[in-house]
Amino acid sequence: MRASQSPWMFIGVLCSQFALAEADWVLRGGVIYSMDDKASHYSAMAFKGNRLTWLGESEAAEAQIGPDTQIIELEGRTVLPGFIDTHIHSMDTLPLVNGVKLSPYDSPEVVLETIAEHARTHPYQNPLLGSGFLAPAFGVDGPTAAQLDAIVPDRPALIIDEGGHTGWANTLALKAAGISRDTPDPLPGAHFFQRDEKGNPTGWLVEGAAIDPVTEALGVISEEALALAAPDFFKEMSAVGLTGAFDAGMIDTGELGRQLALKMVEAGEFPVRMVASLYVNQPEQLSTALATLAELNARYHHPLFNVSTLKLSLDGTVEAKTAVMLDPYILPEGHEARPLLPNPVMFDAVAAAHEADVDLHLHAIGDGAVRSALDAVERAKRLHPDTDSRTTICHIEIVSPDDVSRFGELGAVAQTTPTWFYYDTLALRYLGVGRFNQMYPLASILRHGGKVTLGSDYPVSWIGKDALNPMFNIEMAVTRQQAGNPGVPVQARVSERLSVDQAIRAHTADAAWQLRLEDQIGTLEVGKLADIIVLERDPYTSDPYKIHTIKVDHTFSDGRLVFSRASPMYSR
Repeated sequence: MRASQSPWMFIGVLCSQFALAEADWVLRGGVIYSMDDKASHYSAMAFKGNRLTWLGESEAAEAQIGPDTQIIELEGRTVLPGFIDTHIHSMDTLPLVNGVKLSPYDSPEVVLETIAEHARTHPYQNPLLGSGFLAPAFGVDGPTAAQLDAIVPDRPALIIDEGGHTGWANTLALKAAGISRDTPDPLPGAHFFQRDEKGNPTGWLVEGAAIDPVTEALGVISEEALALAAPDFFKEMSAVGLTGAFDAGMIDTGELGRQLALKMVEAGEFPVRMVASLYVNQPEQLSTALATLAELNARYHHPLFNVSTLKLSLDGTVEAKTAVMLDPYILPEGHEARPLLPNPVMFDAVAAAHEADVDLHLHAIGDGAVRSALDAVERAKRLHPDTDSRTTICHIEIVSPDDVSRFGELGAVAQTTPTWFYYDTLALRYLGVGRFNQMYPLASILRHGGKVTLGSDYPVSWIGKDALNPMFNIEMAVTRQQAGNPGVPVQARVSERLSVDQAIRAHTADAAWQLRLEDQIGTLEVGKLADIIVLERDPYTSDPYKIHTIKVDHTFSDGRLVFSRASPMYSR
C-alpha cells in the first residue's frame, strides 16, 4: 500500500472484492455469534478460500451463491468462531493414547485392578504406560514400585499422575534408567526420587527431571509411534470444535513432536492452528532458553504452526505438594514447597523475555508462585516499558486476594482449566478453608479488567477424555460443579462463576489474544480466517447443566471442512 493511500480505502476495496467473489461456502438459517466487541450476530455467512467474505441475513445470502458454492442449511443451529484450547500438550498426548486410562477418583485398589487388566489384555505393550491416577490416594509418600511389580512383573511400567508432575515406575523401569540408592536427585527438594528410610528410591518420581530418565531409558517416544497416534487424536480435536491451540510444552516429544506437526502441516493434514512453546522447568536451562527459542522459531514458522512462546514452570501441583504457597501447608504440617525456577534467575529470565519482545506462559498453581509471576512481570515492565511481550499465567489454582487486581493492571492473562472445578477436598485438607476459598477467582479477575482464557491441559485431566471437549470447560466455568450434576457442592466461591458469554469468549476472542492471533481468528468478521464451528444447539439458551452435551456438527479450520457429524449440505 502506498503512503498516500488511506488504510480505510484499502479495507473498503478489500471488502468489495470479498463481496463480489462467489463463495466457496454459505451457511444460512441459523444464529451466528460473531463474538466481536459489539456482540454482533447474524443468520448467514459466506467464505472463500480461508477468509470470511460476508456476514448478514439469510434473505441476502443468495447473492453470495454461485454454481459451485456449497451450502449448509443451518436450520436454527448455532455458529461460533472455532474454539481455541489455550493450554494443551497435544504431541505429548500421543505416546499415552493406547496406555491404561485411570481416574483420580479411583481408589488404590481400583487403580491396581485397572492396570492389571490392561497388562493382561495388552501382553505385547512394552513398556506398559498409563496416566490419570491420583498419587496421594496411595498415601502421603505416594505409590511404590513394589505395588506395581505385583501386577506388572514382566516388563517396565510407567504411570503418569493426573497432574503430569509425578510418575510411578516399577522396578524394571527404575533399573532400565539406572536409578538406585546411589543416584542423586536431579534437583533436591524440587525434582527428586521419593525414598524409603534406607534411601532407596520407592518408585514415585516427583517432577519432570526425575521422570525424564525413565521415559528416555524406556524409549517411550519414537517417530513411528507418534505418527501412528497423531491422525486419530487430531480428528478428536476437530470433532469437539477445536481449531486453534497453544501447546504448553512438548516436554517428552520435543523435536520429534515439532517435526511431526510441521510434516502434517505441509501435507495438509493438520486440522488446527497451533502456537507452541519451549518448555523450561530447570534453572540451568534458563541461560540458553531465548537463543534456543529463536532458533526454533526460525525453523518452525508456518501460519498453522509456530514455536514462539517461552514456557516457564514455576512450581508443581498441590496434590504433589510441589505447589509453592505463601504460607506452609496444613498437611503435611509445616511443609513448604521449593520453586522449580527460583528467584532471582526466574525474574531475570522474565525480564530478558520482555526485552526481546518474547511472549511468556508461566505455570503458577500456588499463591506463592502466582505472586512471584506477577512480581516478575511487574519488574520486567518497569525495566522495559516499551516491551511488546505478552504474559499468560496459567492454572492460577490459588490466588491471594491481594493479587487479583494485578492481572488487569499488568495486562497478564489468567489461564485455567474449569474441568478441574470439582469440590476439591484434597486442596481443602492440604491448604485449609482460607486458601480453599481463594481458588480460581475468574470472575473477580474479569471484574478488575483482566483477561481470562480456558484450556484443557490435556492429557492432564480429572475427567478423562471429556476434558478435551471445550463444552465441558464452558459448563463447569459457569456452574463450578461436576458437569451435568447440580446436586454436588459448588467449588468455592459461587461468586466466581462465569456467565456463558464470558466462558465462550475465554475459548474464542480472548483466547485468540493470548495466542497473538486476535487479528486473524477468535471472532467472525469479514477478512478474518475461516475457523468456524456449527453447534447442534445454542449454549446461550441451553440449561447450564446440559451445555456439556451440545454436539459439534461441523468444524472448519482455515476454510477446510475437517469434521462433519452430519451432512445437510448441497451444491448448486
